[in-house]
Amino acid sequence: MKKTILKYIKDLRTYITVLLAGTTVWFAVRLILFGMLDMLQCGAVLLILALLDAGVFLLMYLGKKKGKKKLRRRIGKAVGAALGVFLAIASLGLWTVDSFLNGITVAGTDVVRKDLSVIVPEDSEVNSEADLTGEMTMAVYRLVSEEERASLSEGIESGGGTCPQTEEYDSLNEIAEALYEGAVDAAVIDEPSRSVIEDEWPDFSEKTRVIFSISTEQEQESVSREADVTSEPFLVLISGMDTYGSLDRTARSDVNILAAVNPAEAKILLVSIPRDYYVPIMSGGSSIGGRDGSMDKLTHSGLFGAQCTVRTLENFFDLEINYYVKVNFSSVVDIVDAVGGITVESDIAFGQFSEGSNECNGEQALAFVRERYAFEDGDRQRGRNQMKVIEAIVDKLSSPELNYDYAKLFETVQESVEMNFTNEDVKKLIQMEVAERPAWTVETTSVTGADAHDYSYYYGSDLYVMRPDMDSVEAAKEKIAEVMGTGTGNAAEAKTP
Repeated sequence: MKKTILKYIKDLRTYITVLLAGTTVWFAVRLILFGMLDMLQCGAVLLILALLDAGVFLLMYLGKKKGKKKLRRRIGKAVGAALGVFLAIASLGLWTVDSFLNGITVAGTDVVRKDLSVIVPEDSEVNSEADLTGEMTMAVYRLVSEEERASLSEGIESGGGTCPQTEEYDSLNEIAEALYEGAVDAAVIDEPSRSVIEDEWPDFSEKTRVIFSISTEQEQESVSREADVTSEPFLVLISGMDTYGSLDRTARSDVNILAAVNPAEAKILLVSIPRDYYVPIMSGGSSIGGRDGSMDKLTHSGLFGAQCTVRTLENFFDLEINYYVKVNFSSVVDIVDAVGGITVESDIAFGQFSEGSNECNGEQALAFVRERYAFEDGDRQRGRNQMKVIEAIVDKLSSPELNYDYAKLFETVQESVEMNFTNEDVKKLIQMEVAERPAWTVETTSVTGADAHDYSYYYGSDLYVMRPDMDSVEAAKEKIAEVMGTGTGNAAEAKTP
């Protein structure tokens, strides 16, 4: 018995058998859990794998003539080892893609996160929360909730200080003035509002500093409306935030593009909506967004979360948006670099770009989509350029000659994109793209409006806005209806501000 055991321990076939059996089971489990193939396809793959395993075992363990037996065993061991290694790598790849999908999809209950800061004038003697006293005065913006104020007070006291007397301010402009003029010792703002303040007070970050901050979270109901993404038309909001780095905090939605996708006809319509469009902001009744119907720039809806932007555009266009995709500046750079660069068509020459075709890496693509001051029609042309970059990325991904590192692309997207597609939705889209290689046709259009100044609910006073041109809105809705297969003339009237 002992000799038999030692014989098997010394036999290389034993280890190859264990390797092949283990990786086969692992691969079968990962393949089934992955869900990319239907049951018939999955069964066919597993049957072929079972036959390969059986062939390897026959080669390693059967044979009568001594010379041929040795040759068969060698071939069996070589094939078995190679197949085992291949299955291990394939299983790891399936697990990696599954992890990637889990990392970028947020279907279900969404969480809106933001940072609140206590700020003081740059020359203040207050250096931390411990230096705050009850004799001081602290301005608090009206959109900071009671729960958030209580959390700040607890944090200040935990840090050895005393919460100052608070005065509520109705506008961010008034808070900046109060800090500059020394009317208050400190102020509480949510960090996403810093970019809004700096539009009117460019030196705000230089003349103030943060002495204490906390992070807050609030759950919101999912805004996804699931569709069969391989056969049914669906609408996607592409929301581009004006930040670098992580996507897990609220920020202004400077890019707002509705993508109408018809997978059956391989059609995509991109509709660019200006960031300054003056629309009713719809928060879904959540305190994080204030009152539903408050008038403001579309870009400010992103400060209340991507869910707010979705609800706002659904209300304004009277359409149902199925999904959203959220990106930021870092996303553009990373994704374009991951696919090996893109070719964008510029309508006009500006900066480093010539009229016509331009080869762009990530940083160049970002410069292309951010510029607006070089154009006579400013943000309108920027919106068109943003759609050109999206179109260029779609063209690059759809190209049969494309040769890029899928693992790098998956890793990049996982770190740079947030969306509320389900894992199953993304798998179906990948499966369709790989199996069918549809020749997508991409059409672009924009809505426009007139320059104006009006009250901004978020800022609390007048700002530059764009009043929607309802004829352009109706024209865009007609085009969406055509791509979605709902026919012309069926689009309901948009909500006029």
